[in-house]
Amino acid sequence: MKLLLVLFLSLGTLFSISWTTKTPMPQALAGSGCAVINDTVYVIGGRDSDGNRYTTNYIYIPSNDSWSSRSNMTTARAHLGCAYVNGKIYAIGGWAGSTATGACEEYDPVSDSWQTKAALPTPRYTLAIATVAGKIYVFGGMNMSGQVFNTVEEYDPVNNIWAAKANMPTARFGPACAVVRDTIYVYGGSAYVGGGLTTVNEYYVPANNTWGTKTNMPSARYCHAGFCYSDQVYALGGYDYYNYLALCQVFNPISNSWATDTPMQYSRQSLPVAVVGSCVYAIAGWNNGSVNYTEEGLIQTGVEEHADMNAGQVTVKAWPNPFSSKLTIHYTLSTKHPNAALRIFDSAGRLVKSFSLSSAYSIVPSVVTWSGDDEAGNKLPSGTYFVELSDKYDKVTKKVMLLR
Repeated sequence: MKLLLVLFLSLGTLFSISWTTKTPMPQALAGSGCAVINDTVYVIGGRDSDGNRYTTNYIYIPSNDSWSSRSNMTTARAHLGCAYVNGKIYAIGGWAGSTATGACEEYDPVSDSWQTKAALPTPRYTLAIATVAGKIYVFGGMNMSGQVFNTVEEYDPVNNIWAAKANMPTARFGPACAVVRDTIYVYGGSAYVGGGLTTVNEYYVPANNTWGTKTNMPSARYCHAGFCYSDQVYALGGYDYYNYLALCQVFNPISNSWATDTPMQYSRQSLPVAVVGSCVYAIAGWNNGSVNYTEEGLIQTGVEEHADMNAGQVTVKAWPNPFSSKLTIHYTLSTKHPNAALRIFDSAGRLVKSFSLSSAYSIVPSVVTWSGDDEAGNKLPSGTYFVELSDKYDKVTKKVMLLR
């Protein structure tokens, strides 16, 4: 007997973003890099409305909606890429002075200090950047002479070395990218300055150094932001050579299809984004000049996952999601599903908590609560957990987020 699971498959009903305005960044900047460490957002570098580039390193703490500063990097630049690996942030490439730079700097948040690392072999800016399995990948971009690249280079932070990889099929600058299960999606961008917008959506598999294509993004644009949430790929904002966009479109790799979600409140390009828990933060950017807007987008996922009715009624809901102190789990079982178990697993698949189901044979909805603890009563750390309702035939799973 197989269950028909709808979890993560229907974008139109499972995902919807609710946007709210937060405290502005202290300085209006566009083309900054961005990375997250321990739920703290680092926004690095960028340019102002006059074209001045900066070494700034601002941090934003979502839990108290506050901004502050940390040690600046060495090279002033904008339209760079930032990536997080093994507790460090790497600031790579960008537009520095009158040229494109290959500068690669490593930031240690513990010592609040920067170190210079091996330079990106192909200096460029308006690039896309992603991390898979401890390696950093840099895609496309352009230089000051207008050359647009399809170059892909891989950085190994442990050994401080760069390696050339298979080129992108489509040369472009200003694409967005996002990682889903160790596959990198690179979408949109522009083939030349002033034109050549593309909707192409290509994917790269680092494990075998190969490229493929997926359904094109519906709206052509460049310098939009990309991120992943619950295995969905998001494209946010951007510019189409006529309009600055607030547009939010979402790609589902399983169905190979795009959908439209709630647009941002502020239209802009060249904006860094960061995901913390079930929220995305859209920060600063450019709209006829640098801006300092900060928006929080709560990604609503509190939708019931259920079995096909022909297989018997088995449902599980959990709220609030995310939660900080108590999660209410509401489940329904039928007599077709004996020997049921309700269990909690962490993101590594380890069992952390189980519940005895006294009404396992009833179709009357039942409720249990979980306080984010393990079997011994110890508080578990913040992170992603999975509520699993199962019997000897089938199971349904609900993904939840614990935020301490």
